[in-house]
Parts: sequence; structure tokens; C-alpha cells
Amino acid sequence: MDGLSAPAPNAPVHGRWQHSADPRRRNTHAIDRQDCAREPQQSSDLPPAATFVDPLKDKLHDRGETSVICRHLPGVLLAHQGFALPIRLLIAPTLLMLAVPVTAADPRAAGDPIALARDGAAAIEDRRFGEALEAFSEAAAMRPGDASLCFGAGVAAFMLGQNDVARTRFECALALDPGYLPPAVWLGELHYRAGRLHDAISIYETARRRSPSGRELQRRLADWRKEQELQSRFHEIRMTHFTALFAAPADEPLARHAVERLDAAYWRVGDALGVYPPQPITVVLYTREQFGDITRMAAWSAAAYDGRIRVPLGGALKQPEELDRVLSHEFVHAVVAMLGGRTVPAWLNEGLATVLEPEGRGDAEATLPHANVRPELSTLHRSFVGLSRRDAEIAYASAARAVRRLIEQRGMAALVALLEDLGRGAQFASAFHQRIAMRYEDFAARLARD
Repeated sequence: MDGLSAPAPNAPVHGRWQHSADPRRRNTHAIDRQDCAREPQQSSDLPPAATFVDPLKDKLHDRGETSVICRHLPGVLLAHQGFALPIRLLIAPTLLMLAVPVTAADPRAAGDPIALARDGAAAIEDRRFGEALEAFSEAAAMRPGDASLCFGAGVAAFMLGQNDVARTRFECALALDPGYLPPAVWLGELHYRAGRLHDAISIYETARRRSPSGRELQRRLADWRKEQELQSRFHEIRMTHFTALFAAPADEPLARHAVERLDAAYWRVGDALGVYPPQPITVVLYTREQFGDITRMAAWSAAAYDGRIRVPLGGALKQPEELDRVLSHEFVHAVVAMLGGRTVPAWLNEGLATVLEPEGRGDAEATLPHANVRPELSTLHRSFVGLSRRDAEIAYASAARAVRRLIEQRGMAALVALLEDLGRGAQFASAFHQRIAMRYEDFAARLARD
């Protein structure tokens, strides 16, 4: 839930990097990952991906799911609540032909764009997004007029958090085939996550006119227009690392306080991880009613992150410690998104955000001794957004416990390296084994026994 803050016990529940670098020190260098500079992204609803093959389409339709990816990603919190195009609309006819049947990588693929496209589709199905990006990019270079190959590369780049690359690939697909709906859907969502509401709306309006299936974008468009109208009345504070948007002049003191607390988190979390986001991050402060209308989050959620930090103010002034906790938690999600892209398991994302809350949230695991059933780590890869309050408390506690154990075992630097590996396209299990010096299954089993 790269977007939801962990419930506090007994409190209302609200919801290629150049490395390391304290910008305060002359001998360090700031992170400058060009791929994600425009938009930090994890948590609203992602457009369905990994849906290039007819058999998979039918399987997902039968299960009533929109996509595999949408349900696995941290940082995809809002989208899965408010937006879900039918799978059939996101299967490019050309890519469908190229991808069937999906098989293991073909050693003859070199020099064959169709075989490369097939391998790219298989890699996306297996969540090997780095390999998918390489395969689709190579195939697109061989067949520069094929919009579906640009789209495939864009999907892979998007999942890796390489947003500039994804944007270029989606725009390439639309330039080749202006009526091609899938890249328009993904490009609109990419703009939305970057806070470029006007661009997102423009893309969807154009897609609705050009594509016979574009009418299915109407609901999403209506939501975006409503948000744009609301946000047009907001006031703004710009600081070095954060920009705050707030509804009324009377909220300015709280907005300034929120930015101050976020700035403190910037340095504290940066010192802990050794990384400092180079681009300003936007925080939007809502009333509780506005927050619910825009995000459609679970009632227990304290905040959300989907490329922007979204926070309902409520009684925040009366609970400054809670506001500090929530803002810090969401800021960590922003850092995780920039490091690891959109493939970081929810338990790792949420566990790290919880462990790095002020004072380390030593009470975060307090609910575990009283839990009748503790979830297995393998069941906590997906967003916690659909859980009940009680199940969410246990999920957050389990995630915090797992991350704390990793830090004790291998140190924070190993976790950062693991996240960076994911951002480069490594599969989670293999990256985990390399960085933690233990197989993921063995770690999960040991954690379950303790």
C-alpha cells in the first residue's frame, strides 16, 4: 500500500540513481535518476498490464480480476479502487498475435522481432520487466513502424519506474497509431501520477474520440475533471523538497507545518537510507470528505501515495505526532518508488515505511502476539488496501517485523541495494537471494517459525 499508512495501535486509523548522497555534504552526489524524475509514482490504480495473451485474458476475466500487476503493486492504491478497463481493451491485436503462444525465451530470438516480442510478452507475464524492456526495445528498433512494440516497451519501463522512458514509448505508439487505446490509457495514468492532470485529461479525451472503445474512459475522465475542478481552487506553498497544496487560506499554517515535518523526514530518512530524492514531492492536504471522494480509500486509511502524498487533515492539529508519523510513512513510499519502481512487494514497502517512522515505531508489532493467525510473507506481496482494519493492523505488524529482521540480519544498505536491483528489473527472489544471502523462501519460513 505504498499509499496507506499503518494503523497506529489504539489510535484512529487514517490511513540509473547516482548513489547515496547527503546533499548537505560537499563530497556526496545527489540522486539523479532521470527515468523517474518527472514522477515518483507507487501507489493509485495502474492500468492493467501483463495481459498480452488470450489465455491469460480469459483466466483473469473468469476470476473477476482486472490484472495481475494491478493487484501486486505498492503504489497502485487509488487506481484499483476507481479505474479498471476490461482486459479485452488492453490487448493490442498485433501484440496478441506476436505473443501467442507465450513460451520460454527463444535462443533464436536475436534478429527476429516476432520472437523478441514473444519473449518480451512472456517476460512481462513473469514480471521480468528488465528483460521485457530489453526485448521490446530491440524488437521496436527492428520494426520501427509497429506501435504494439513501442507499447510493450512502455509497459515494461512503467513497471520499472522509468517514467521518462515509458512516456516516450507510449507517445511513440500513439504517433504510429493515434487510435490505439492501450498506450493512451497508460500514458494518461502516467501523467495523472505525476500531477499533470490537464495532460492526463487531454490524453483521455483524445482517446475517447479516436477509439471505438474510448467511451469506457468516461468514468475515469469524470473523476479527473472533478479533481481538477477542486484542485483549481487550492493554494500552494513551494519549498526546496516539497510542494504543498491546500484548500483554504486558513489551512496555510498547517500546510507549512506539514512541509516542515516532511523536510525533517527528508533528512532523517535520507540519512538512514543514504539516498535523497532530487525532485520536489507534492503533498495534497484535503478535508476528510475530499480525501474519501478523490482516493476512495478504505475508511481506516490515514493517507495515500500514488505519485503524490495525499493526506486528510481532520484533527491533525490536535494530534501532531500522528501527522508526523503519517507524513514520514508516505515520504518513505515516495523514496521506495524512486528506488524500486512499481515491483516492490507490499510487505517490504510498508514494512520499511513503518520501521522508518519517527522513533522507529517500536509498537508496530504489538498486535502480533494477540493474532490468532499470522499471514505468511508470500501472502503480503499485494496491496493491503482491501483488508479490514484488524487484518491491516496484522499485515503492517508482520511487514514491520520482517523488515526489522532483515535490517538486523544484513543492514539497511542491503535493503537499499535490493530495491535498486528491483528498479533495474531483477526478479524479487533472485535479488533477495543475492542481497540478503538467503533464499526468500527460507527467510519467510524462518520468520514464520519465530
